[in-house]
Amino acid sequence: MFSSFVKSMYNSVDRISELPLEILASILSLLPLKEAVATSVLSRHWRHVWASTLTLDFDPEKTLFGFTYLSRTLQDKKRRRYVNWINRVVEQHNGPNIESFRACFDLDCRFTSSIDKWIEFALKKRVQVFVLDFVKIYGFNKDAYAFPRKLLGLEKEFASNHYVGFNSLEVVYFENVDVTGEIIEYFLSHCPVLERLSVSFAKSLVNLRVVGPSVELKYLVLHYCFSLKSVEICDTKLVSFIHIGFAIDLRLSNVPSLVEVAISGCDTDINHLCASTDFMRLAFTQLSCCLYQLETFKIDSTLMEYNKDHVFPILSNLKHFELTADPDYEWGLSQLSSFMKAFPYLQTLTLKLRAWGNEEKKKIHKAAKCPHHYLKVVEVLKYRGRRNIVEHVMFLIENAFALEKLVIDPTNWNCHHSGSEWGKRERLKEAKARHHAMHLKNKVPATVEFVCL
Repeated sequence: MFSSFVKSMYNSVDRISELPLEILASILSLLPLKEAVATSVLSRHWRHVWASTLTLDFDPEKTLFGFTYLSRTLQDKKRRRYVNWINRVVEQHNGPNIESFRACFDLDCRFTSSIDKWIEFALKKRVQVFVLDFVKIYGFNKDAYAFPRKLLGLEKEFASNHYVGFNSLEVVYFENVDVTGEIIEYFLSHCPVLERLSVSFAKSLVNLRVVGPSVELKYLVLHYCFSLKSVEICDTKLVSFIHIGFAIDLRLSNVPSLVEVAISGCDTDINHLCASTDFMRLAFTQLSCCLYQLETFKIDSTLMEYNKDHVFPILSNLKHFELTADPDYEWGLSQLSSFMKAFPYLQTLTLKLRAWGNEEKKKIHKAAKCPHHYLKVVEVLKYRGRRNIVEHVMFLIENAFALEKLVIDPTNWNCHHSGSEWGKRERLKEAKARHHAMHLKNKVPATVEFVCL
């Protein structure tokens, strides 16, 4: 531990303590918060140095994993302990500024009073990276914390409110924080250096406009905002747009810098599933103004039916393609072949597998050869050593004539730290898949680098 190192240095020649407070605070900002606080026992001089740290990352470490399986009483006890920890640090912090503030725990509207104070504190300290990740292990939090409109001066009695801290915000990440389009648009218009914005599980987000050359936003992520109906992006410097959720009315115009787009559907609603066959076709239509400039494109093919008569547009600028696919879909190889033909200068293909069952129940149709002369790297995520998955990998090996590297990654990050029986079973599957992958290695040409993670 760094604090142990500092203590040993202090016991020999205490040169570090002679450094200016600003430098000491910068050094401690490189440590995990708990270790930074631990330096307060070194001497009287060090007692309050940590309170000027620039990085406030309230990392729950591993306490959040397995949280769902605790009794409600123990869950609430852990929540209160986490909130009290942040409250104590916020009260004791005496530095003029902070660079980042991150709270990550399963919290909801019951802790509104404390969370409001965290936001005020961070803005007054001119925070640059602000993260409120009130993660719910299984998705939506029906009692989610709602971002306070009063802090933005959007309520009459608080109309004069405006924190100078908005001028410093560069990154904002909200998960299970309920925000409206009005609140997000306030951030966009009042944060002159805001470049990255991510919003997940915001149930009150219905319509969003990202409009005007004064908006500096370059990266926008919208995940599982199930009430979202429309997004308009016009005359902006946006570089990357990622949307996962139900089909929306997406309007794009004059976005010359947009080179990365990720569009993925959501299969949790029967009514939307009925329209899933047209989901990707709709996405291609909505992206028509920027398709030919894209360099990175990520889509979910599990929500589209293969149509042999449909021809995808040729995207000559595309360099990286990520395809979420069902390896047991009978026309999966033909679908993959169609994309490879449409992206002739593709260099990296990431195949993200979504296998629904434990074993495939039907064979998949073979696909005609599709020689590709620029594809150099193939990544296969959530690999399992099943027949249909291996057929996908072999299809790529046989058709990617310029292939230099094949990466096999069996990891299922959704359960990687879970202590549940399901998590344990998935980790056993991962181990089995890694063992199988080493047999697959024998089928890979010697000229191709084989990596199993």
